[in-house]
Amino acid sequence: MPNFAYINNKYINFKKAKIHIEDRGLQFADSVYEVIAVLKGNLIDLDFHLKRLRYSLTELDIKYKFNQKDLKKIFLKLLNKNNTLNGIIYLQVTRGVQYREHKYENKITPTLIIYTRNKKFNLPGRNFKGVNTVTHEDLRWKRRDVKTVNLLPNVIAANKAKKMKAYEAILLQNGKVTEGTSSNIWIIKKNNLITHPANTDILKGVTRTSILKIIKKTSLRLVEKSFTHKQLLDADEVFLTSSGSFITPILKIDKKKINNGKIGNITLKLAEMYSKSCMHG
Repeated sequence: MPNFAYINNKYINFKKAKIHIEDRGLQFADSVYEVIAVLKGNLIDLDFHLKRLRYSLTELDIKYKFNQKDLKKIFLKLLNKNNTLNGIIYLQVTRGVQYREHKYENKITPTLIIYTRNKKFNLPGRNFKGVNTVTHEDLRWKRRDVKTVNLLPNVIAANKAKKMKAYEAILLQNGKVTEGTSSNIWIIKKNNLITHPANTDILKGVTRTSILKIIKKTSLRLVEKSFTHKQLLDADEVFLTSSGSFITPILKIDKKKINNGKIGNITLKLAEMYSKSCMHG
């Protein structure tokens, strides 16, 4: 457990951290968030995270202004106070406190919440692991491009995966793959690297954005298009990406083995390239 959290311009003992019972983030999920990976003290893909945060705030008309340099100072100080070298920074901005009503006032002061957690990452090397997954119907709202805390459908699907001893649930909409409950999904077929296009059906993952840059250094052909459940199962290799999982190979989907249940060479190479970029920029 961390020692401190940062709430509305104050560093507070983590056990005593609290928000108002009429905070709209609590009552309406009227809130956005980011999860930033920290690897050996480095803030991974920070610029992409804060760019997406601005986008989410704008799309939901939450009037929170921030200075990137000041926010980074808060992150670093909190990491130091919590002795977090490897882990995540969780940041959440709610619309703020107001009497309970669906309509919101324009002059509400947003609530800012930041804390850290230690975490071990699945990195290329001797202990690099692949995971099992299951599929689940995508029941989420239609603005998945906005990173809100409205995550109950994700929770339901992820809990199904947990009960089936799987790492992640891959979401299906009309027979086609959108993404995971907290990850983007990629398939490799021959020399094609295929992932869902960044539209309102998925969250434009920060790790996804970084992978798109890395791919340019390879001979892979990037194809951003939707693909079916059958194409998912017939892929040569499958992997997921997220800030908490980096690049993680998928070895089994609904009990069907992918690449004979082994980590694919292309997935491993991309994971190595991304891990290296995290450390060296």
